[in-house]
Amino acid sequence: MRKIALALSILPLFAGCSSFGWAGHGGSLSDEQRRNGLKDVQTLSTAHDTETFFRGLRRRNDGRSNAFGRDLMKIQDFIDRHFWNYDPNDPYVNYPSDTTTFEHLGRFGLTTITSVPGVDGLTKS
Repeated sequence: MRKIALALSILPLFAGCSSFGWAGHGGSLSDEQRRNGLKDVQTLSTAHDTETFFRGLRRRNDGRSNAFGRDLMKIQDFIDRHFWNYDPNDPYVNYPSDTTTFEHLGRFGLTTITSVPGVDGLTKS
């Protein structure tokens, strides 16, 4: 118990000693260290605190937007399932297809254009 008390009484003396620590603590960097890109502890600490704050802020904002988006998707899934009888996991509805996006757009365009009354008359005659 005496050793712990002695250690606790001596530790503040070491903490106040200027030679107990590391070089570069505070703003005592030499010109050569600054040229080599070293930064003092206070600058690094401030940068770390700033990055930590904004990282937490981004995470909180992302969580809010993700929750809002999930809620909207749940509403859409409910309407699809109960009004249109559509289930995105139904393999008979969403079967694998070899048609490309370009083919889908071409078929849609062809169907749309040929359904116009004037074009419909030209294609059938």
